[in-house]
Amino acid sequence: MKTAEHSIYAFVRNAWLLLAFQMIAATAALAVTAWATLKVRPLLLEKERLEADIKTGQTRLEELKSTEASTRIEMAELDKKLGTLRTELKGARDATKVLSEAIEAFHNKQYGSAIASYDEALRLDPGDPYILNLKSYSQFKAGDSDGAIRSVTESLSMDPSYEWGYFDLARYQCARGSPEAALGTISKAIESRGKSIRQATGFFLKDGEFRRLCAPIVAELRKLAE
Repeated sequence: MKTAEHSIYAFVRNAWLLLAFQMIAATAALAVTAWATLKVRPLLLEKERLEADIKTGQTRLEELKSTEASTRIEMAELDKKLGTLRTELKGARDATKVLSEAIEAFHNKQYGSAIASYDEALRLDPGDPYILNLKSYSQFKAGDSDGAIRSVTESLSMDPSYEWGYFDLARYQCARGSPEAALGTISKAIESRGKSIRQATGFFLKDGEFRRLCAPIVAELRKLAE
């Protein structure tokens, strides 16, 4: 009997010990979980912050790469423009002497030589509307009104702001026997350029050669100048 009671007692004691051990283990597990939560949560937050910083840094890096690429393109364009400007300046310097020779030949009424010199100046400094305008007047004086019209028209297409070119064109059109075309040229110039062309019309009406060549339209030009 005592043996049975002893066995029951031992069983109950072991059961309570097991239960106590399980409770201690559960408490320890909860403590570990709480500790892990306290320690890991800040680490997760730090990880998220670092990931956001990395993403921001990558975005900034891409922006810097894009800016660098744009800057390089702009620098290349500037270098190209600088090279073009240097070429133009060299051409202008080289053309200056030839241009002086052309003007001297014109004043000596050597219009053929003047035209040849203007062509050489244009070869050295291509696309200069002023040289083309000067060449057109030498062509006109040499009796080539059609060539003069082509040259001055090209000059005006390059620089429409050179207002005297419109009157040179009108002069050549009158010389070719097309006064109505000349009147149209001045009328369109007044429409597009306004007051300054109207004032220039009054000035050119004082030019004896212009008045003589464009005599049929002088009265209309005077009205336009008013």
